[in-house]
Amino acid sequence: MVGDRLVEMGGTIIFGETPETTGAEHVLARHFATPELAGKFLKVHKDYLDLIESKGADLLGTQPTQGNIAGGLTTIEEKAFGNIQKAGKTPIVGVLAPCEEPQGPGRYFMDTSSAAAECITVMMAAGAVLHIFITGQGNIVGNPIEPVIKMSANPNTCKHMAEHIDVDISGVLTLELSLEEAADKVMECLVKTARGRLTDAEALNHNEFVLTRLYPSA
Repeated sequence: MVGDRLVEMGGTIIFGETPETTGAEHVLARHFATPELAGKFLKVHKDYLDLIESKGADLLGTQPTQGNIAGGLTTIEEKAFGNIQKAGKTPIVGVLAPCEEPQGPGRYFMDTSSAAAECITVMMAAGAVLHIFITGQGNIVGNPIEPVIKMSANPNTCKHMAEHIDVDISGVLTLELSLEEAADKVMECLVKTARGRLTDAEALNHNEFVLTRLYPSA
């Protein structure tokens, strides 16, 4: 919802994590603005999986992660649909290579790792000025340049890791908060951060910066 609102306002948003679309990549392909873009995305996805397999690795052996499983996920497809949902519903107008700058407003897919610090770094290098990071189990990622707003709907995470969570939307799960109200909270935090509010990661001086040196990681 937040991403869609930003696009409607004329903004530019980027989402990624190529391996985490596995199992729902053909569904995501329907969200692209043109058949050519859909084909480009499917090729990017296939190339990523081929690279992983060429190194003797198996994505199905690492996804979903142990943290995902502890949080209730059961299959890689279930995780993929969650990844698609959090990125909004507006048409996707471009497929970007890591660090590639978007050429206009709209929603873009970037070919990235699913590793949090690495994903944030390449999007920051492409010109992103704010990053909304969704965490269930409590990833405390930050970045030395781009403010990272962490949000969670997990009541336990919001309670026990409150100092790391910028936006607590756990009320959605307890039926105390509608999706629209949750989006309002995120938008309010985003605007305040853009105006200079320190994120929790910034206040705690928690910075991570990761560059891929040899080949994309999963």
